[in-house]
Amino acid sequence: MIDTLKKIQKTVYIKAIQIRKAPKNGMPKLNLKRLVNGNEKLDKSILIFDLLAGTELKVCNQNCFKCYAIQSQKQYIYSYMFRYMNTILAKTNTTILSDLITKQINSAKSKNVIRIHSSGDFFNQEYIDMWDRIIKQFPMKKFYAYTKRLADFNYTSIQSNKNFNLINSVVSLDGQTTINYGDTDHIKMLSENGYFVCPATKHNWKGMCGKDCNYCVTNKMVCFNIHYSGQSRKK
Repeated sequence: MIDTLKKIQKTVYIKAIQIRKAPKNGMPKLNLKRLVNGNEKLDKSILIFDLLAGTELKVCNQNCFKCYAIQSQKQYIYSYMFRYMNTILAKTNTTILSDLITKQINSAKSKNVIRIHSSGDFFNQEYIDMWDRIIKQFPMKKFYAYTKRLADFNYTSIQSNKNFNLINSVVSLDGQTTINYGDTDHIKMLSENGYFVCPATKHNWKGMCGKDCNYCVTNKMVCFNIHYSGQSRKK
């Protein structure tokens, strides 16, 4: 397994330096932990698994307007390489990836919430089924994710898990299809139709997702104001 991972990491590094300046510290050491502890928006008590955002490796079916995950990848080369490696594993060897994720969750005794994709999306049935098996192994931990691809695959089994919440980012209202994020007017319309506005995307909110608000972990009707989605959460 280690040899396979090293080969993938080398491939990812070569790809990265072909499209941007090589990082000062060179290729990073092999990291068997494929989830990270929180980010700027999510509390460090939450484990996060990310794929490469956008259409580069055909994970997402579009490059979304003002996608902060794509912006992060462009700004931080190590984030790009980390997500790229996760994506290659997800596309070529779910056995190894599942083993690495399972071992990390098992070792993270104090981490009770796992966010699937602060970057990326579900992209094929094998990958969805991998997460279904992982979620079933940890009935006492909560998993949640967003997707714009609910109509593309079969989520019946994974959604049967009581410890998993899947939020559909594609919204149908009055016969019209839209998305669960947008400008102030769009969010006002969604909130008037029962959607909860994520406080992290409200002006001057100083809290932290997963600590001061856990709505997304168990609820499905949530929306986001893109005008404030990029502001700092630091107190």
